[in-house]
Amino acid sequence: MSRVIISFFILCFSLLFAQQIEVVDSFGSFGNTNANVSRRAPTIEVSETVFVNPPTLYKKEQKKVRVSTPILKESKKKEETLQKTIKEISVAQKREPKVLGTKKNSTKARLLIIIDDITTQRQINFLKSLPYKVTPSIFPPNRMNMHTPKLAKNLKHFMIHLPLQSDSKAMNRMHKTLFIYDSDKKIKKRVAEIRKLFPSAKYVNNHTGSVFTADYKKSKVLVKALSKEGFVFVDSRTTDHSTIRKIKRELHLRYIKNDIFIDNIQSVSYSLNKLKKAIALAKKRGYAVVIGHPHPTTFEALKRLKPYLQGVQTVYVDEF
Repeated sequence: MSRVIISFFILCFSLLFAQQIEVVDSFGSFGNTNANVSRRAPTIEVSETVFVNPPTLYKKEQKKVRVSTPILKESKKKEETLQKTIKEISVAQKREPKVLGTKKNSTKARLLIIIDDITTQRQINFLKSLPYKVTPSIFPPNRMNMHTPKLAKNLKHFMIHLPLQSDSKAMNRMHKTLFIYDSDKKIKKRVAEIRKLFPSAKYVNNHTGSVFTADYKKSKVLVKALSKEGFVFVDSRTTDHSTIRKIKRELHLRYIKNDIFIDNIQSVSYSLNKLKKAIALAKKRGYAVVIGHPHPTTFEALKRLKPYLQGVQTVYVDEF
């Protein structure tokens, strides 16, 4: 009986000792440490591969990262170089001076000065004596000055100042003023007459004409008749309701208009200030057109204008 009991205890002890060795060895507490590490390594590697990507993609992913890193660095470097170049070009462009005018080598804006109501040789002589270019606009023959065509015989640069209907009864008394109730035939006949009186003339502008130029139908008849005779009509802009711009666009003709009247008030300082304003406009926009009249105050302002023309070139109407 005692032997049986002893044998039973020995068997239990053996089983318990064997289990303890197996459990302890699985945690690496006993036995060869290096061997345990070598057994675990594949398990850890497989675990990480499955967690990130399948094994076949894992190697490709690693290769892709190693190749793309220097490419990204190179792209970033090129981008920085490009941005630096763009910045340098931008700075250089800001430093370049703005060139005014239409000629490639010109740095000056154009200023066209027109003096209307010219009827005498004395007025012509004064304009010719100025140290810069001024275009006279000569009246057609009228009751007081029947010989105005003679003024144009020795002139290369001039215009015709054609009377058109205005809202002033006094102004509408001018000889052969054209009215909006005139027939198309009468308007065309008047234009043909102007051509015979001034065979070398190329430009015409309106004397008064606030009512006529605001009438689209009659203005179109006039512009077409002038164009047929070889004239270019310059809009004096005696009204804000002028239809000349619209008509010129429709007929595909060049449009030239007055920007500033320089002597609405007959004062030397007033006219000089208006001329300075025109110069500033020309420098800003590249050109400007002004109209004056043969008043003593206007002529005196023109005498004093020369010092203010720096950076601006005066031109005749046919050079504009």
